[in-house]
Amino acid sequence: MQRALITSLCLLILAWLALTASTWGIVVWQSKVFVSQSHGRPAISCTYFDGTALFQRGYLYSPDDRVGYARCPMWAPAMPL
Repeated sequence: MQRALITSLCLLILAWLALTASTWGIVVWQSKVFVSQSHGRPAISCTYFDGTALFQRGYLYSPDDRVGYARCPMWAPAMPL
């Protein structure tokens, strides 16, 4: 039991370090589909974690993945400062 807990903790720390060192983020959650005020089309808002902070991306929504996305991509590049 204790060995499994220590192994899990080590894997979690390694995953966090890998996210911190990379320029990518992993999806944490996504919003429901809403109509974007800037261009009047359906959109989804995705929140990502890059190891140190949360950041958001907006994507056009398309239920069939032709013009936009049906759901948030699992990985997204973080914006450079």
